[in-house]
Amino acid sequence: MTLLVLGGLFALSVGLVAVRGGVSGVREGLTVAVRLLRQVALLIVLGMALAALAGHVLPADLITRWMGNESGIVGVLIGTALGALVPGGPYVILPLAGSVLASGAGIGSVAAFITAWSLIPVSRTLMFELPFMGGAFTTSRLLVNTPFPVIVGLLTPPVYTLLT
Repeated sequence: MTLLVLGGLFALSVGLVAVRGGVSGVREGLTVAVRLLRQVALLIVLGMALAALAGHVLPADLITRWMGNESGIVGVLIGTALGALVPGGPYVILPLAGSVLASGAGIGSVAAFITAWSLIPVSRTLMFELPFMGGAFTTSRLLVNTPFPVIVGLLTPPVYTLLT
């Protein structure tokens, strides 16, 4: 289904670009797409390989015990802490999240992990946000955002259950 939607959006985009910019517009757009693919292809492959290996490095019973559906708030807090601490882009984090989910982590723990990675990332905050935005802004944003991974981790399982 996703492939069909993306294919349809691609075809629509090519058509719109062809109308507005002609063949040269389509050629330029595809050239940019190939350049972007060259930049991210290795990251995507390495991220997926890391995720697949993580499933074998971390014992499934350990993941299930500490982050499984029965771990409750403890699993959500662990997911939140790991999401805040683990560096990496979406090419690493999302395959990793999928791998630990497949290895027995609960929906809430994984949702908290992804949300914390997005909202309260320690490495990006220290390396980029703090120097550019200053302490007051960074502290304010962190204070506001810190509860959200836990809230998401607690609310996602019942919603997921309704949808499945």
